[in-house]
Amino acid sequence: MKKAISEIVVEEGARIRKDAGDIAALEKSIANVGLLNPVVLDENNRLVAGYRRLVACRNLGWQEIEVTVVPFGGDVLKLLDAEADENLFRKDFTPAEIIAIEKRREEINRQRRGTLLQRFWRWLKGLFAGTPGQK
Repeated sequence: MKKAISEIVVEEGARIRKDAGDIAALEKSIANVGLLNPVVLDENNRLVAGYRRLVACRNLGWQEIEVTVVPFGGDVLKLLDAEADENLFRKDFTPAEIIAIEKRREEINRQRRGTLLQRFWRWLKGLFAGTPGQK
């Protein structure tokens, strides 16, 4: 479900994370591939998890953001646990996995470029694409 960013309540005093940090890379990712994980709100529109995503989307000029609403019934311990768990119980990529990502990215780009003959053929077709009478 989508929610207007202006309706989301961020209770700064109750949150553990106060500083969004450098979110330029996150903003770039969201601009390129979209918001992959919605922010989490309680039933009163209070932000539970996803502060950096919320700030990034706001910086990108978004008016609405995808949200997941979880009813916590005002249980402050559950709210704290949810914020902490989202950040503690995740696994970063290992250095080997990061290398594998980069290798795969290079492979995909190489496939997209095509062979020398395919690139030459595309260039040659491009020369004649604007010639009158040919389509």
